[in-house]
Amino acid sequence: MSNMLNTALDLMGFLTSEEEEDDSGANIDTMSRKSHDKIISLQPKACQLEPTIVHITPRAFDDVMGITKRLQNKTIVTINLEWVDMALRNRIFDFVSGSVYALNGGVMKLADNVYLLAGHGVTLKERPSDSSEVPWSKELKYPPRATM
Repeated sequence: MSNMLNTALDLMGFLTSEEEEDDSGANIDTMSRKSHDKIISLQPKACQLEPTIVHITPRAFDDVMGITKRLQNKTIVTINLEWVDMALRNRIFDFVSGSVYALNGGVMKLADNVYLLAGHGVTLKERPSDSSEVPWSKELKYPPRATM
């Protein structure tokens, strides 16, 4: 029974057959594990994970540390600065812009007082402002009507 199991394992490549001599002089088949097996990790790499986007509406300057921590953790952040006064808005934006710069990231303005912040490894591209390149915004051209 064990001989049949050893043969099956040998055919699958898990074991190799070696012959050894016993003290009595008889040949004994022993099995050992192959040393050239490759071990492949099935864990996903960090760059293959799906990106995460978080929307934050800061109310005080203390919220910028949370934004910076998320950027360091490779999270894409959108911020809405509409609900803070002008002086605090400028302070918050200056701080997060410096954080993004330190992380080799980018900033994109989405709307008035709404910004997208991304760290290193994220490419930010703006949609073309020319509406003729967007296929669903093409105007239909009808032939001119005959006037009477």
